[in-house]
Amino acid sequence: MKLGAKPRKIWNSAADLTRGFNPLNLKLNRLMVLNSVWSKIAGDKSKFWVLDTATNDSLLIKVKSAAAKHDLAGRGAELIKELNKYFDKPWIKKIEII
Repeated sequence: MKLGAKPRKIWNSAADLTRGFNPLNLKLNRLMVLNSVWSKIAGDKSKFWVLDTATNDSLLIKVKSAAAKHDLAGRGAELIKELNKYFDKPWIKKIEII
């Protein structure tokens, strides 16, 4: 450490670590996880189901065909359950098809 420099903070608990994160960082992390998980869960259907927007409690999915729209509508509750498994708090409540 250089003379006059601030000493490094020592973390004593998990609360000390999370204090440094702002809400924007937490939302960005959540979106990165969602993007990764969506491609895994959607699998080959990701060609037809495109994750467009995530709001506070819902996902907006662009659908490329009527058959894909019907399939997504039928599997919506199952997808929500699968996606929420990857987060500490379930935050996805509905899927909206656009």
